[in-house]
Amino acid sequence: MPGFTAARVARACPRSNCDAFRHRRTRARASSTARAPTPRAAVKVTFISEDGKSAPVTTTVEKPEVLRTVALDAKCELYAGVNKLLNCGGMGNCGTCGVDVLRGGEFLSERTDPEARKLSAGKLKESWRLSCQCVVDGPDGAELEVALRPKK
Repeated sequence: MPGFTAARVARACPRSNCDAFRHRRTRARASSTARAPTPRAAVKVTFISEDGKSAPVTTTVEKPEVLRTVALDAKCELYAGVNKLLNCGGMGNCGTCGVDVLRGGEFLSERTDPEARKLSAGKLKESWRLSCQCVVDGPDGAELEVALRPKK
């Protein structure tokens, strides 16, 4: 942009050129990289198609992660038909990413408000969860079994 030079910006915003702030950013970066990574527990997640036509897909989750992300990363067909285009993208509004938790539900996070609303409206059964709203986390060796696209 014409008329804006580095000297003019430095005069208008004296803190943008301040050495104290640069030092603080450098120190923060150095301390964040100095920490040793802590080992995480591995949770084994198995996705089973409800119709039984495709083979079960098993993957391992080593950090707390949203179940929808785990399923999509494992190349599971979470959405069918027109729901591939009409899903809400993980916001908990549409309910198209519903899964049936067959085993290991204790390794998922608590129900969120969108899940509670869908459950109270009768759109979800008690064992069903919205995969976009639950986080997988558990001790090492934990196993979670999930049925994709359960039938109502």
